[in-house]
Amino acid sequence: GEVTYHGSTTLYGRSATGKTTLASTWPKPILYFNIKDNGTDSIADIEGIDVVHINTSEELKEQILWLHKQANRDKLIYKTVVLDTMTQLQSILVSEMGEKVKARLESKKKRAGDFGSLQLQEWGLIAGDMKAVIMDIRNLPLESIFIAQEKVHNVGDEDDDGNDQIAPEVGTRLMKSVNSDLCASTSIIGNTFIRVKTTKEKVDGKTVRNIEKLYCLRLGPNEVYTTKIRKPKGIKVADFIVDPTFRKLQKIMKGDK
Repeated sequence: GEVTYHGSTTLYGRSATGKTTLASTWPKPILYFNIKDNGTDSIADIEGIDVVHINTSEELKEQILWLHKQANRDKLIYKTVVLDTMTQLQSILVSEMGEKVKARLESKKKRAGDFGSLQLQEWGLIAGDMKAVIMDIRNLPLESIFIAQEKVHNVGDEDDDGNDQIAPEVGTRLMKSVNSDLCASTSIIGNTFIRVKTTKEKVDGKTVRNIEKLYCLRLGPNEVYTTKIRKPKGIKVADFIVDPTFRKLQKIMKGDK
């Protein structure tokens, strides 16, 4: 049958830069998968958000299957689903794969020193599981948000031969192939950061410095940070926006001023 794609967004950045708060501005009800992140304190007082704590990959698969069943029965009440974070999901899959490899080697009576690290085949399976989650979430008839931690990718990282990259690039803290799939699959890729604004004023004849923290989102083309937003041709996007929200992003995508 026909598949209707709804908006998908990738948000990445350092801890405590506003990723979770920004995600909470999306249409509600929101189903929020807290994947071993414990970062939902900032949205605890916001109504319309159901938080499900995920500790294993199997738990997440069961939740995604349930969402698809609800959608097929036309009983899906949620308008947005959030995965926070994809970085932790990757860690869970790596840990689970390590346990499988360890059990397999123990069954063959291998020594502990023979366990070693994961092989290329195992990494491929992990990447496949991550990509399957991305596509399964994107195929749901609702908005989707994938949150990840930030990482500086240097020349020579992972399978990079250094020929296509002459300077460090900041992106998601995910495997290279998974990062490529995620970025290609989402309409928005934004980097959250905090900008410190300092102003001065006279108080009782003395100069007082006021420091204000501004929560920002990088969106426009950037030589270092991975960013993207699909918009009408000819519409220019600012390097970043202050106090980003879902509505502000929608206006940019529609070309509204």
